[in-house]
Amino acid sequence: MPRTGLTASEIRTKAIDATMAKMREDGFDKVRLTDIARELGLSHAALYAHFADKAALFDAVSERWLSAIDESLEAVCRKRGEPTDRMLSWMLVLHRAKVAKVLHDPELYKAFDLSTAVQKPFAQRHMDAMHGQLVGLVREAIAKRRLRDADPEAMAHVISDSLMAFHHPKLVAQHIGEKREPLLRLVLETVLRGLNLKS
Repeated sequence: MPRTGLTASEIRTKAIDATMAKMREDGFDKVRLTDIARELGLSHAALYAHFADKAALFDAVSERWLSAIDESLEAVCRKRGEPTDRMLSWMLVLHRAKVAKVLHDPELYKAFDLSTAVQKPFAQRHMDAMHGQLVGLVREAIAKRRLRDADPEAMAHVISDSLMAFHHPKLVAQHIGEKREPLLRLVLETVLRGLNLKS
């Protein structure tokens, strides 16, 4: 137990909280580990025991956000109802999460964009979790004869890649001034029609 009386997990949580607050207040570029350590009553060296550098701290901020998205998407998957309807809900939840972050938390979005620009383990885990969720919905749709009986893995990739413009970090930010949900619905409906039993 450190002299602060906090566990390692509590220090990590408080460091992430403090970093998010600092980013919102002063901007992404002005966050310093020394400032975060001072706010927590730790030495700079003590904070290094939990985060190797500023990039690692930013990664932890992004990982927390992605974990929250994963949980929201998983909640959609667990709902009852038509799997194709849940695919639309799933895509809308993902799209809205990215749009909301760009609009209301732009400095944190910069950190997220920086973290995902390089392949990071936590970002890959997020991608794998999303793919697994989508594959599950595709399997349900096949079982209910809403989609043709084909490789669910490949079909999930087709669906995700077709809607990349609505969830890729840079593309979401690029179109942030536009109302894109009607187009998202149209693209998904078109893709699902192409994957339908009758096509």
